[in-house]
Amino acid sequence: MKLHKAKTTPQKEYIAELLKERIYATLALLAVLISIDTQHYSAMHAAFIVCGTIVSLWAASIVATLMSKRVIYQHELNPDFEREHQLRKHAPMLAALIFPMLMISFAALGIISLAVAINISIVSALLLLMSWSILSARSIQFKKLPTFMLVSAELFIGLSIVALKVALGH
Repeated sequence: MKLHKAKTTPQKEYIAELLKERIYATLALLAVLISIDTQHYSAMHAAFIVCGTIVSLWAASIVATLMSKRVIYQHELNPDFEREHQLRKHAPMLAALIFPMLMISFAALGIISLAVAINISIVSALLLLMSWSILSARSIQFKKLPTFMLVSAELFIGLSIVALKVALGH
């Protein structure tokens, strides 16, 4: 029996929400990484841009969720429990920071250039998005051609979102 089949529907929903947050953060991070001008920014400046963007998105997601739940549930929620739950629920957004910050740290230490660090981070994020897309296509048991078409379409949509954010100055 496959592990994902053994989970209950609420567990699956929770895991799907965690993955959704991670995918959203990765798309936003891609836009930020692509927009970093490595000729004019230092590694520290790049780190502030990357961290500031993702931490801002994380905080905004938590605040938006808490506000919307208070409106809908009013006095039915335990505020302390809900706050802790939302911190855990949105934590995958912060996970998107780990690899790019490691690469930027290498650049700050002079091990690699900032351009190389940013490019490695971009490629890593693209590969991660592609692997999630392949997993999603394989989970619905698509054959090779439909899997390729779905992955291509999802990556096109994702990269279009990134391009739009970069073009508009995100």
